[in-house]
Amino acid sequence: MALLIAADRWGPGERRRLPAEVSRRVFDGLMLCLGLLQLANVLAMGWMVSRLEWSGTSDILSSLANLVVLRILCGTNACCAVIAPAHELIHRRSRWQRRLGRCMLMSVFYDHFCAAHRLGHHARLGTPGDPSSARIDESFEAFFWRSFCGQWKIAWKNQPRSTLMGVGVELILMALYWVAFGGLALFAWFYVNGVAVRLLEAVNYFQHLGLTQESGRPDQRAWHCDSAISLFMFLGLNRHADHHRRPGVAFTELEDVSGELRLPFGYLVTAIWVKNASRSYRAWALKEMSREAGVPSSSPATGNALALQS
Repeated sequence: MALLIAADRWGPGERRRLPAEVSRRVFDGLMLCLGLLQLANVLAMGWMVSRLEWSGTSDILSSLANLVVLRILCGTNACCAVIAPAHELIHRRSRWQRRLGRCMLMSVFYDHFCAAHRLGHHARLGTPGDPSSARIDESFEAFFWRSFCGQWKIAWKNQPRSTLMGVGVELILMALYWVAFGGLALFAWFYVNGVAVRLLEAVNYFQHLGLTQESGRPDQRAWHCDSAISLFMFLGLNRHADHHRRPGVAFTELEDVSGELRLPFGYLVTAIWVKNASRSYRAWALKEMSREAGVPSSSPATGNALALQS
């Protein structure tokens, strides 16, 4: 993880597209492999947690250390190798791929995202009705809860039957997991899924921060990032502006759409920054937006926006 973070911070950019002669089936197969890997990871996590010892001081310390490592690895993996490919799959035209995407989302207890993302975020990008577009004066915590609740409302309002079915499947999975591996393992599964969702929402936060109708910038769609590590880890999610222009296009076909608003680091580093110091990130973003618009950072407009942040 430390090496990935360093590579995302200082690594090279990547703006090329996949060569035409390369078979796209390889990457469709990758999606299937990631789905199977998630199943293996969830079962392995339950098996490992169920075998932790709590009888003595050394056992307790060892078990706690294992849980910390599990939180870091499984939480990050559930976002990058589960939610990211699931996001790709729910946009596909193939029925089996969309179903695989939903199954992967159910494995992180986030099935409602399937409906909310397409019918909420894509249909209402940058508008007050889009829960996934962060406002420039909004902290990450405020955005997280507004986005989380807003996505549930959109999913329930537009596809109540499908949303209820997803909740039912997730509850069944929880019950089976509890029976198989115990309450601590279920808590660990629930917790790492929460870590993954917060990482996802941190990405949502900085992708569209300030690019709302009120700002006069909805046409920019997303902040630009060409980090090679982000491209590979998040399966083309950093080519987000083109994804919003062509949501049904596979990540292998997305183009690097350059924009004036550029992230200083890759997605992984920026997400960590947002989760731990969103006020600092907003101050940087506001100065960048002011610079791009030709407005001095010491102008009254900038001062008012910074006052809103505090």
